[in-house]
Amino acid sequence: MKRVLASSFATLALVGAGLATSVSSVSAAPQAPSALSCSKVFDDGNTAGIKCTGSTFVGWAKCANGRTAQGAAAASGTTSYAYCTTYNSHLASPRVWGGTAW
Repeated sequence: MKRVLASSFATLALVGAGLATSVSSVSAAPQAPSALSCSKVFDDGNTAGIKCTGSTFVGWAKCANGRTAQGAAAASGTTSYAYCTTYNSHLASPRVWGGTAW
């Protein structure tokens, strides 16, 4: 029984060492973050449409009740809609909105 356990631990140690080596040797160079540029393209008092370029993103807007509405993830160059009606509110005044890279 001792021989079986020793053999199992030795195998695990070798496998673990191999994984550690392969993970460290495959590390990629970090990529520079892309600049996200956003504009508000829609506003009906309840919903803000946020269009961003540079990365996949999520649009968001502050609501009058203090909550932050968040739209769905959207591809660069498309629009993400943040609905304050989700929180039984409307857009805050002054308008506070933006996009967050996803």
